[in-house]
Amino acid sequence: MPEKLQLERVSPDLSATEFFARYVSERTPVIITGLLDDPSFQGRKWTNLDYLAKKAGDVEVMVEPIHPTANQYGTDVERISMTFREFLDSLRKEEGPHPYLTTQYSDEDPDAETVFPPPTNALKDDFPHVPRIMGNLFLQQVNLWLGKSKSGSSSGLHHDFHDNIYCLLKGKKRFVLFPPSEAKHLYPYGTLDTLHPNGLISYEDIPVRSDGLSRRAACKARVRALERKIDALKTKEIGKGKGKGKGQSKEMKALMDAHDAALDELAELALDEEEGEGEVDDFDALMGGLDDFEDVDAGSSGHMDEDDDEDGDEEDNEEDEWKGIGHSDDEHEVSGDENNVESDDEEGDEAPLGEEPAHTEPSSFSRIPTAHLHRYLGIPTTAALPSGFSPSEFPGLKKTTDPYVVELSEGEMLYLPASWWHEVTSTSAAGDSAAGGNDVHMAFNYWFYPPDALENFETPYRDTLVWDYLRRKSDTENGNSPEAVKNRTVKRARDDAVGGNSKRVRR
Repeated sequence: MPEKLQLERVSPDLSATEFFARYVSERTPVIITGLLDDPSFQGRKWTNLDYLAKKAGDVEVMVEPIHPTANQYGTDVERISMTFREFLDSLRKEEGPHPYLTTQYSDEDPDAETVFPPPTNALKDDFPHVPRIMGNLFLQQVNLWLGKSKSGSSSGLHHDFHDNIYCLLKGKKRFVLFPPSEAKHLYPYGTLDTLHPNGLISYEDIPVRSDGLSRRAACKARVRALERKIDALKTKEIGKGKGKGKGQSKEMKALMDAHDAALDELAELALDEEEGEGEVDDFDALMGGLDDFEDVDAGSSGHMDEDDDEDGDEEDNEEDEWKGIGHSDDEHEVSGDENNVESDDEEGDEAPLGEEPAHTEPSSFSRIPTAHLHRYLGIPTTAALPSGFSPSEFPGLKKTTDPYVVELSEGEMLYLPASWWHEVTSTSAAGDSAAGGNDVHMAFNYWFYPPDALENFETPYRDTLVWDYLRRKSDTENGNSPEAVKNRTVKRARDDAVGGNSKRVRR
C-alpha cells in the first residue's frame, strides 16, 4: 500500500508575490487555512440556501445525476436542466440520491460556455473576479459546486487544464492527488500529446499551448493585437507629420511584416482545419471567424499593463469571447519547446484489453474505476466496481508515485496547478434549516490560464503580445477605463503589500 503524503498548509495572509514564488511558479499544490480575504468576497452568505434562491433562483442550470451503478459523478450520465431554485429545493429533500451542480456547459453547443456561467452570473457582485492572492493570473472561469451526500460521493479521477483555487464553503472534501507526470500510469481516455514544462497536459484531440490557448486562438489574438499597434502607430505618425508619401518607418515595417506572418499562420491553420473536407480556395473562407474572434476568451483579468496605452484606447466591442479549450477550434497541434509524452507500453501501461478507441468520457478523465483507486490506497469508498472488473487491467497504478491524500475542511482553500490529477470525495455537513441552510456540500472555484513564464510575477505569460491584448480586451468588455484599471492595479498592489498584516476574520 503506498504512503499517503500530506500537503503544506499556509495562511491566507500570504502576499501574492510570495504565493507565486513558493507555489504557483513551483507548480506545487498547497492548502490555504482560510477563505479569500478580499473585501468583496461574500461567499459565506451562500451557505444559506434561502439567500442563494433569492439572489440567483431564476437562472437555468444543468445538474448531473449520480451514475446508477458506479455510484459516482463525473460520468457520461445525461444532465438535467432546471432552474437554480428548483435544484436548491431538491437539496432540501431527505431522500436521495441528489443531483450535483458542477461546471456549466451546453451539451448542444459547447461553445456557449462563459467565464461566469450560471448561477455565478447572478452572483458576480459577491466575489472578486481575480482574488488578491492570485496576483496577475488571467481568469478562465468560475464555478459553484453544490450537492448533498451524507456518505460521500466521488468526482472520479481526472485533471483540469487550468490553475485552480478551490474554496470550500460547506461540508468536507477529500482529495487524492497525483502530479501531471503520472499521466502515463493513470490511463486517461484521451491520447497524450505533450506534457508542457509548466505541467499542462495536452491531448491529440484538444492540443493546447503551455498557456492553455490553442494555436488558432493565440494566432487570432496576435493578428488583432498587431492591427491595433499598426493603427496606433499610424495615428502617431500622422500627428508628427509623417503621413502619406514620406515612406514607411522601420517600426511600421516590422509591425506590418509581423502582421503578414500572423495572417499566413492563420491561413495555414484554417487550411489544416478544412483538410479532408475538400479544397478551399476562397481567402475570405480561410479567414472566416477572424472578425467574430470567437476563439479568444475575454476573461476578467482584473488589471492591465500600463505600457498597453500605446495601442490606443479604441476597442472592438463586438468581438465574441473564446469559450475555453476543448471546443471547436482546438484541434490543431502545438509547437514550441514542449516535451512529448510517450506511453510506457513495454511496461504494461497500454489501455485495458477490449477497450474501444472511441470514448464518450472527456480526454482528461482516468479509466481507473474510483472504487479500485480507493481500495488500492486503503481509503473508505462508496463507489462500486464495474461488473467483471479485474485489477490486472490497470497495472500502471502500482507504478505511480505516492499520492497526496488531502482532507479539506469548511473554510479552507486548495490551490491546485493545472493538470494535477485529482479525485474528490464530497461529504455533506449538517446544516441549520432554520437559518436557510441544509446538509449540503458547497464549493466555489476559480480557474486561471496556466502561467508559462514562471520566473515572472508581473508578466506570468511568455506571449506578452497576445496576453496584453487579451487583458485590454477583457477590461474594455467589463466596462473598465484605462484610468480605472490603473487605479485598481495600484490598490491591489497596496492591499497585497499589507495582506500579511490583515486582521479580518476569515472563517
